Formats: sequence, C-alpha cells, structure tokens
Amino acid sequence: MKYAIGADAEFLHVTFSGRENDEPPSDVCGVVFRESRRLARNRILIQLDHQTALSPTSQLMLVNRLPQLGFTHTDRIALVHRTEAMQEANQFINTAAANRGVMVRNFPGVEDAKAWLREP
Repeated sequence: MKYAIGADAEFLHVTFSGRENDEPPSDVCGVVFRESRRLARNRILIQLDHQTALSPTSQLMLVNRLPQLGFTHTDRIALVHRTEAMQEANQFINTAAANRGVMVRNFPGVEDAKAWLREP
C-alpha cells in the first residue's frame, strides 16, 4: 500500500493506492487523523486507487473505527475512487456512515466531493 498526504488552504488531500485485500485500512486512517489535526484541516479529500473493494462488513468496520481514532461529527471525509466499479462497490459506506452520524461519503468525482466538503 502507498499513500501520500498534503494540504492546501481548504483540504487535507490524501492519495491511497495498492490495497489488494479486504482489510480495512485503520492504520492509514490513524495517520490521516493525526495529520488532519497537525495541519488543522477537518475537510479531507481521499482519492483511492485499489484493486479490491472493501466488503460491506469491512466498510462497516471502517466506519465504526473512525470515531475510535478521534474523528468527530465536525470532520468530513470525501472518498473518490479511480474507477466507477470501485465507487459503486463501496457505496455501503454511505449508508453505514449516515446511520452512525459519521461524515464520510463516496463521490463519483473530485468536484462533487469538494462541493460536499465545502458545505457548512
């Protein structure tokens, strides 16, 4: 797995690629959380390029883990997958997050994700 984290005036930007299994990437999420706090960015844009979608069970595990890592209702995390197939395969995360009050959503493109991140 590879990831890179940077920031601009609005967002924390994360690129994450190479995950080839169904294991939720909680360790990477922990790094993202720490960087979001260090850089004072609670609007997070994550661009993903993976070979395997997370199963619904793993998507739920990931959503449940985010508050344990320290993410709160004031944080917004937008996920943009490189392919439409991966974006569709990871849609359950939207339902799981909405049911738990966690502000994580999948988007078909970066501009849609940025628009959501900018909402109050």
